[in-house]
Amino acid sequence: MPNYRSLIPGGFFSSTPTDKSTGPVTVRMNNPGAINGATWETSYPGYVGKTETTPGNESTIFEAPEYGVGAWWELLRQYRAKYATTTVGGIITRYGGGQDYSAYVQFVAKATGFTSDTAIDLNNDQQLLQFGKAMFRYEAGRALPWSDEQILCGIIGGRAFASTGTWPASPLVSQQQPAPAGVDGQMSDSDQLALLQKLLAALAANPPSAKPADSAATTSAAVSVAAPIALSSIDKLIGGQALVGSKTMIGVIAYAVIIVLNAAGVLGVATPAGQILSVLSIALAALGGLSKVDRMTQTLGTIATTGTTQG
Repeated sequence: MPNYRSLIPGGFFSSTPTDKSTGPVTVRMNNPGAINGATWETSYPGYVGKTETTPGNESTIFEAPEYGVGAWWELLRQYRAKYATTTVGGIITRYGGGQDYSAYVQFVAKATGFTSDTAIDLNNDQQLLQFGKAMFRYEAGRALPWSDEQILCGIIGGRAFASTGTWPASPLVSQQQPAPAGVDGQMSDSDQLALLQKLLAALAANPPSAKPADSAATTSAAVSVAAPIALSSIDKLIGGQALVGSKTMIGVIAYAVIIVLNAAGVLGVATPAGQILSVLSIALAALGGLSKVDRMTQTLGTIATTGTTQG
């Protein structure tokens, strides 16, 4: 007897897979991705059986929707391994088995902010969550009954099963970062991307400027206008006068760029490139602060020396 349940306490599940009155196929069969009855599914965790839902089309029944999500992740892994299919458009087109799935691609692109050419990273839980929710929403034809935590549980469990052959007893979904809202939320990745792009443009176009100087300060500045700018040892090492006063702002802008790329799904935080760029942007901003301290120290030393000589 199947043990119909959710692997997440309080999560939605169906125990009536063949009762059409209880919802669409994907919902009542605990099969969010509408996975068809492939041979490999018979040995997948939570497999119950398969039944013909439309002429010539069999759908798989799972004990828990999290297992169904895991099977969806496994299908994406197989697409990548067998056919090098990794993009939104490529995955959905292959999903359709040769049918015209352009409307499906457009729906997912609009719901997620991705494009047809966006590559799906099977190790990026947040990107997979957005992509999965959009696909599941299209397959169900209605709002999703499963929580983000259930979907993440399935993604993490599916990945673990693929690498170890064992479904984890308790997928560590609580350690995941809060998922950005998307298909059923308030702000999608595309909304965040647009907002961050505006922020980046503002930072680049309007760098902080000094407050207007009063007449006394202006007079003092005029007297010392020809004096060379005090360069810190860091300034001398990485660019001289050209970078004076710019390193901190460059670091901030670089960090904003990284956030934009992450939101767009172009650059993963966990990738080597993402880690390197993050470290460099933080380091550059930190060097900017150290340079300011170094220059101030040198300037104060010069003033002190000058005052001693004149006395």
